[in-house]
Amino acid sequence: MGAIRSMRTILLKGPILSRSGYGEHARCVFRALQSRPDLYDVYIEPTNWGKTSWSYSATDENKEIIQCINKRAHYQGTFNVSMQVLIPNEWQNLAEKNIGITAGIETDLASAQWVQCCRDIDHVVVVSNHAKDVFVNSVYDDLKVDASHIDVVGYPVKITEPEDMNLELETDFNFLAVAQAGPRKCLDATVRWFAEEFKDENVGLVVKANIVNNSVPDRNNLLATFKNWVAQVQNRKCKIYLLHGNLNDNQIHHLYHNEKIKCFVTTAHGEGFGLPIFEAAYSGLPVIAPAWSGHMDFLYKKFKKKNGKPDKKPFFTKVKYNLEKVQSNAVWEHVIEAESKWAFSDEKSYKKSLRNVYDAYQGKKAMADELKEYIVEEMSEEKIYQKYVDIVNELYPPEVFEVSEWLQEIENNLETHE
Repeated sequence: MGAIRSMRTILLKGPILSRSGYGEHARCVFRALQSRPDLYDVYIEPTNWGKTSWSYSATDENKEIIQCINKRAHYQGTFNVSMQVLIPNEWQNLAEKNIGITAGIETDLASAQWVQCCRDIDHVVVVSNHAKDVFVNSVYDDLKVDASHIDVVGYPVKITEPEDMNLELETDFNFLAVAQAGPRKCLDATVRWFAEEFKDENVGLVVKANIVNNSVPDRNNLLATFKNWVAQVQNRKCKIYLLHGNLNDNQIHHLYHNEKIKCFVTTAHGEGFGLPIFEAAYSGLPVIAPAWSGHMDFLYKKFKKKNGKPDKKPFFTKVKYNLEKVQSNAVWEHVIEAESKWAFSDEKSYKKSLRNVYDAYQGKKAMADELKEYIVEEMSEEKIYQKYVDIVNELYPPEVFEVSEWLQEIENNLETHE
């Protein structure tokens, strides 16, 4: 008669409604769980992500999320599995089995507290091999985490319908940066070095950014900050466009598909994964970036040599960098350690990369199109979601039993009650 599997109760905890990277990460896990309604009964415990605003748009997904939040409020039982999309020191023992899911760290060193948190939870999932390597290589005497305790699951390619925002760009060739104006993203160098390189040319840089949130005061503060960054570049012909405020997925993807936006740029010190870089890459936009940290997982195309040995080739324009200690204003107790290092982009190399893409664009675009095809194939929703399903099933295997046995058990119970 066949077999059936028991449903498992899953508690998903994280900033699932926030407009943040961790928010998108939590939504990705939610979509993976929802792809198997035959296996999982999902409950959600939402959290904040700093001062990041929440999304209350009435999308079908948000309605499903709210339903799962309401279910959690009334649930009194024990969960089979918790999946916690949070930084490691926020992980808790919330279910029979617990999975900590994190972007990891953008530096070369995880704190001792984070390593201990990895050891204390049943399993860990990170978004990049960089994040996994940092955890495994951060050893404090006898305190370390084994590589087998950590799985790597990146983001999937998102299917969208780009929504025209009528940007009215005055320049026909524009670079694009998407970043928060904090110490890690190094947006000041991205903007200032662009202005210096194209001072006398009709070239543009579109920047989607904020400092903390999407409020009017935040926008005014960011405008003042931008003006300060380029104050010494007098009488420039190049244009810098600031986009500030909430953009939905379709609007963000319009930036990657706008015919006047030609290349994505970043000088970030490090990325756990680099979601905007990923979105630009799978949209076929050439990328300029330092060759270090999480985005290396998808900016290289893997292949096998004639002798069968694995190899990889970069499909982006590399910016040279030096690994140096993090700035004092970036230190975050138990998160970003004062002695840790990350990448500092080389100014000459970044400017040379800008110039190379501008002068030899057709070749760079052809390379980007080839990378797009590779990413779309290797990081589809189906493949990424299945990885999460496999991890949950291995940690908490479903009970499988024959329907005939199940019916016999029901019949026996009925006879007992008679």
